[in-house]
Amino acid sequence: MKRRFVVTSLVALAVSAILLMPLRTIVAGDAITARKVDGIIWDGSIRDLRLGKVAVGDVNARLLFSPLFMGRAEILLSRGNSPFVPGINGSVSRGISGVSVSNLSATLPVGALFAPFPAENIQLEGFSARFADGKCMNAGGQVRLTLSDTIPGLNLQNGMLGQPRCDGAHLLLPLVSQSAMERADIRLLADGSYTMTVMLNADQGDQAAALSLAGFRPVDGGYRLVLKGGF
Repeated sequence: MKRRFVVTSLVALAVSAILLMPLRTIVAGDAITARKVDGIIWDGSIRDLRLGKVAVGDVNARLLFSPLFMGRAEILLSRGNSPFVPGINGSVSRGISGVSVSNLSATLPVGALFAPFPAENIQLEGFSARFADGKCMNAGGQVRLTLSDTIPGLNLQNGMLGQPRCDGAHLLLPLVSQSAMERADIRLLADGSYTMTVMLNADQGDQAAALSLAGFRPVDGGYRLVLKGGF
């Protein structure tokens, strides 16, 4: 009887420890930082969340229960819309074989990430992507890249739009302007590294000096900029 009581007590203690586990114990990883993490894994909040160079901001977070039975830790992120801070809704998960993002809608600042190209924000609508064993397995949704008006002669007020897909091991964001004269192909790997190739398919001779300062080089049919980096 005493042994059964001890075993039952230990099990109850272990279950309580899991149920009351602080959220900060699972919000950790390479290039993931936050000013403050409050609450438990089932109901918490993260202040000033950053993914490398991308500032996500304040979000609510909770661990989803059912994916645990499939060997995945999936965290639902959410934030309501406000006048100056767009909302966020979607989930990120990590399992034995890889990582994934599911049905994410968010607007994230990427100016520091893609400089000197004048990217401002990346807008995700129903964005999903899954990496397994370091390779892109599937992707979907819609992505819009908005730009600041810092390169003379470029009319990209409506940004560049595209649908993500897998391209070999890479996650490819093939973004095209409304006129289809400007294109940006962003290829990402599971480790967070990326290559961004921007192509201006037009004669920009009168803006050659400004484009050169921005990192563009003349090629057949226009100008091209290639950037490499990581989150």
